[in-house]
Amino acid sequence: MSKEEEEDTGFRVTDRRHFRETGELREDAPAEPQPKKERETPPRAAEPPPGTSPPRIDFPSYLISYYSQALLFLGEVPNPVTKVVEQDLEGVRHTVDILEMIQEKTKGNLSSEEVQLLDSVLYEIRMKFMAKTRKIKL
Repeated sequence: MSKEEEEDTGFRVTDRRHFRETGELREDAPAEPQPKKERETPPRAAEPPPGTSPPRIDFPSYLISYYSQALLFLGEVPNPVTKVVEQDLEGVRHTVDILEMIQEKTKGNLSSEEVQLLDSVLYEIRMKFMAKTRKIKL
């Protein structure tokens, strides 16, 4: 194709193949890309030491994890990763909704200690939430 015909069509074709038709490497072929080095990620602080198993999860520890999450959202404790105290009141509402759903769905299936723990966790989170949103101190 001549240059005049090439200009008339409005596009240009460039051969980017690394090898010629005979199988020989072209002189202008790019060098092989270097393999990417995988980043080493530091071990997490929350990972248990090798050879130990994580603690067994039971209902009270499950509730305490939600309570801890609510305290984090309320700004009562610093974020364990960033070490910054943050507040997320919508996250607190979501946590209370989850705990209320758990309370409703487990009614009649919990021991008296578990019911008492769930009630006290919900009460404490609600009171702390009200203190944050209503500007009252308890």
